[in-house]
Amino acid sequence: MGLTVKSRFAPDGAGLAVVSLAGDLDVASASELRGHLAALLGDGADHLILDFARVEFVDSNGLSVLAGLHRLLQPSQQADDRGDQAGTLAVAAVNQRVRQVLRTTGFTRIIPIYPSVEAAVVIHQAGPHGPG
Repeated sequence: MGLTVKSRFAPDGAGLAVVSLAGDLDVASASELRGHLAALLGDGADHLILDFARVEFVDSNGLSVLAGLHRLLQPSQQADDRGDQAGTLAVAAVNQRVRQVLRTTGFTRIIPIYPSVEAAVVIHQAGPHGPG
């Protein structure tokens, strides 16, 4: 099964985009997702919530996309010295199978997982720059 990717910016204008995924995040779809996320970042998104409600499978290629995105959203030392804020990445609505992959590979220690997109958005909006 392929991967369908849809995204929307949150109406608050704070650079928050919700990316809904459906299908398998694997070797066949990782490059497409990477390109979609790069375009979002280019359009001003610096806080991303990935909706995994319809993601059935994630392999090492999909995990590589998540790791690269997490690194990209972290401030560089020079940016940190200027007081620039980091972006944020969160995952929401993860099924048990995919959650186990994220837990086993250590991703749950670096990327927050929320029970729903709505919960992730509320937490992002409650803090000055979301979780992190």
